[in-house]
Amino acid sequence: MIIKTAMTAVLATAIACTPLAQADPNQADLTKPFSVAGAPFVGQWGAHGESVTVNPDGSGVETARRGTMNFKLGFVQTSTSPWDTAYGNVTSGFLEPGAFVTLQLVDGGQGMTFSAGGGDNGFPFCKIVNGDKVNSFDCGA
Repeated sequence: MIIKTAMTAVLATAIACTPLAQADPNQADLTKPFSVAGAPFVGQWGAHGESVTVNPDGSGVETARRGTMNFKLGFVQTSTSPWDTAYGNVTSGFLEPGAFVTLQLVDGGQGMTFSAGGGDNGFPFCKIVNGDKVNSFDCGA
């Protein structure tokens, strides 16, 4: 009993005296809500008969040969610009609701790679502006 009490006191002292880990101040803002940092992802994206539409509220739809899939983007990683990445989840469609969705900007935002759990993995899309691809090389066209 004395040994147990002594061990408890030693452990409590060790825990109390252990310095807390401090985050690097530059890491405090590695992600932002889509509503704040999602503008570069908003719009039309296309490639090889498929398309992705991303709305300002982070909702979106992928139209592919196997059907449509709706998703919602929640936040954007902002530490790797211009390679910013948006993260979200499938809400309905041909993939399981809750599956991950990741959009990664490439070529300064002229292109985007699209990944979704159980579906595409790094599928390249071109930014579409006024019906034209900004840079067709970004989608392998």
